[in-house]
Amino acid sequence: MESKASHFVIILAAGYATRLRPLSDKIPKPLIDINGKSIISRIIANFREAGFTKFCIVLGYKKEAIKKEILKNKDLEILFVEQKHLVGMADAILLSINHITQNVNSITNFFITAADILFSKNKIIQMFNLYKNSNADIILSLMKSHDIEIAKGHGNVEISNDSDEVNDTDPTRGLIITDVIEKPKAHQILSVYYSLPLYLVNQKIVNYLETIKISKRGEKEFQDAIKKAIIQGDNIRGINIIKHLITQNNIGQYHLTNLKDLIRMNKRFLKDSVSGKIKNKSIKIVEPVRVNHDVIIDNNVLLGPYVIIGKNCKIGKHSKLSNVILFDKVDIGNYCELNWCILDENVTLSDNSCLKDCFITKNEKNQLEIINF
Repeated sequence: MESKASHFVIILAAGYATRLRPLSDKIPKPLIDINGKSIISRIIANFREAGFTKFCIVLGYKKEAIKKEILKNKDLEILFVEQKHLVGMADAILLSINHITQNVNSITNFFITAADILFSKNKIIQMFNLYKNSNADIILSLMKSHDIEIAKGHGNVEISNDSDEVNDTDPTRGLIITDVIEKPKAHQILSVYYSLPLYLVNQKIVNYLETIKISKRGEKEFQDAIKKAIIQGDNIRGINIIKHLITQNNIGQYHLTNLKDLIRMNKRFLKDSVSGKIKNKSIKIVEPVRVNHDVIIDNNVLLGPYVIIGKNCKIGKHSKLSNVILFDKVDIGNYCELNWCILDENVTLSDNSCLKDCFITKNEKNQLEIINF
């Protein structure tokens, strides 16, 4: 019987997150704040709540800042390994497994997660239970989608004829995976199921990782290792961990890829939040809204829904904000209207600014820069 104590959680946190630039030029993706807590701290907390206490973190870009954040967690067994050359997920995973086996005497199996996806302890346990019950070699986390745009950023899987989609969330059966293709074109799509960067694997995976070659995209693709396992006849299962259908517009609630996803993911965790203490009765709040300390809000302001206001911010009179994130020390003028916007630290907006679907920051010349989503 598999036990959680025999599993290490590998967190892949080495990348540059180029699609989150210019934000990721200052803040590495694992440290991006999601409703008051870094995304990597949320990942660790979810696995810890699910009963897993051993972690191996792959570091690269801004490694010291990420390491400092992770070491705030106590009573965990944590190993760090550096991926000096960022040549893909398969390479990072092999580095991690080799590092773990050099430092741990017992036989170990592995949860693998990217540092930019968030799933609850219940979803983690759901995957682990399928792993135990099905005697699988690899478990894939799946989502279901009819949106062709999803194929551009995720692996697509083929389901065995012996599988019944009714069982796609069943932790005793799941779905049997017979093929996988990374980022398929429209004519290559195998099914409505797509793989997320959250996996559970046993020691066999090393045999396949060691033979992976650099792909046309310039990376060692983990999907290639899965394909090799399928060809060898290994037991590959998948389980749907998102109940509703996924589209390009809602995937960002779970998988942080681009700047607009930062709003989407925060909205998911902001649902149970409440606004800070605002004494001005002329301010209208449409929950959920979170206001940090030392914030000054003028008269007749409309906040919400889904607004996060950082520390030491100022909002001028008659302004309206919805689906907005303000980093610290943002100054918004009077009669401004913002919808689906992220304002970087120290940004100042003049009166009557009307902005939508954008990230607002300052460039190297300290000039305001607006990046449309």
